Amino acid sequence: MKLIADENGRLACKELFTPRKPFSAERQPDGSIRVVELVEKEVPVVRPLRTREGFLMLPQKLDRKTVSAAIRADRNAR
Repeated sequence: MKLIADENGRLACKELFTPRKPFSAERQPDGSIRVVELVEKEVPVVRPLRTREGFLMLPQKLDRKTVSAAIRADRNAR
């Protein structure tokens, strides 16, 4: 399928791009353009606790290895 951009640089194709959906476009080193539909992921949330002194503290200790593994897994999934 050949797509041609209009004078504003926009592409339109109802078969490929569903309306009102977000997409990510990146130029690859070989000159091609990669377009990926963004999908919302469920993100774990840790609620902070407020102490009497006004400090915010996490109810559990976060492990540095667990956080870095989660970030690495998300990057590799792309």
